[in-house]
Amino acid sequence: MSRTPGIDANALRLAEAAEQLARQRVVAATQPVAATTQPVAATTQPAIVTTHHGPQVRPKKPARITGIDMARGLAMFAMTVVHFVNFRENEGETLATLASHFRGRAMPLFVMLGGIGVTYLTRRSKTPERDLIIRAIMLFALGLVLTEYVDRLAIILQSYGLFFILATVLWRLPSKVLLALVPAIVATGAVTYQLVGTPRRLTPFDEAFTVAGAESLIFDGFYPLFPVGAFFVFGIWLGRINLASERVAAVLAGVGTVVGIGTTVIANAAVERFNLQIVFGRGRAGDGMFHLTRLLDSEGHSAMPAWVISALGTSAAVLGISLLLAPRFPRLVRPVVAVGSTALTYYVYQAWLTNVVPPTFETSLGTEWIFTFAVYASFVVLALIWKVFFDSGPFERALRIGSGPKKAAPTSR
Repeated sequence: MSRTPGIDANALRLAEAAEQLARQRVVAATQPVAATTQPVAATTQPAIVTTHHGPQVRPKKPARITGIDMARGLAMFAMTVVHFVNFRENEGETLATLASHFRGRAMPLFVMLGGIGVTYLTRRSKTPERDLIIRAIMLFALGLVLTEYVDRLAIILQSYGLFFILATVLWRLPSKVLLALVPAIVATGAVTYQLVGTPRRLTPFDEAFTVAGAESLIFDGFYPLFPVGAFFVFGIWLGRINLASERVAAVLAGVGTVVGIGTTVIANAAVERFNLQIVFGRGRAGDGMFHLTRLLDSEGHSAMPAWVISALGTSAAVLGISLLLAPRFPRLVRPVVAVGSTALTYYVYQAWLTNVVPPTFETSLGTEWIFTFAVYASFVVLALIWKVFFDSGPFERALRIGSGPKKAAPTSR
């Protein structure tokens, strides 16, 4: 009887030891799991690099939305068609009719995508105003150079420079204000474009910083702020929504198609139904007076609401379709994406070609279409080779000169 308490005490000690050993095994078993999760968390951290200034955080480069590049590449192709296919003197022919549908569609899409780019720039830059001003100056200067040496094109880069200057204020405005500005710019342009009364013209060196030059950029140039700025402001607003969302892309494609086609059909039907006479504005048959029926002019570059609203719709539709197709068929759309990611370089390239290559307008429509594809395809080859070594084109890289530091990427999603 006297040995029972000792036996119970030993049994208790053994039980406690077994319990402690089991606890240690559980801890040891969980340690590898914790270790495997550590690298995953580390991938969300910015890279740490060592420089002569000490450890520095290198921001993680955000993923590029290839659908935007695809849309920009399509805009460049449409622009090339307009520049090299003479559809005006061959009306009624199938190839001419096809080419005419590109007129007044490439520029709005190009400008709208520029607005989206401004939104992305202001998100990643610590000095957005400075970066916008630097780009504005460089684009304006490049535009003046091209205007001086390229005879057959209406260069848009001076207008782009003006848009980027205005973007230093626009990017801070609330989204509702930006949306309200779009119809306001369209309505203002519908009036001022008819009333200013001087013919459409470029902005050469000798007028760049004069009253006439300012008037050309704002009211009566080929790409005046009123109403072309509406595409740019709309693009800034679009850049604020989630363009990586398939639902957003589908809405842009669907609504844009309805608005783009519907506006043109309704405007043309109204003209025919009521036997209205469209009085064309300055540069064609204008008289410097306001004509109400002129608002229904849906012809490309008419600067009237019927065209602007329709072009806003088709631009949104092309962007939406591109956002849907690019992730699904990356290899198929790669050539177009390559052009879109080097769009400014391509713009200069095809402008240079119009000067060094004899006009195609003296040949057949079939030859002009073949030449158009050849121009585009030749740059696709150059762009694909260039992209092997660099992430953007030479002129795009030049725009980054003087850019301020970028914001660090977020450490987690």
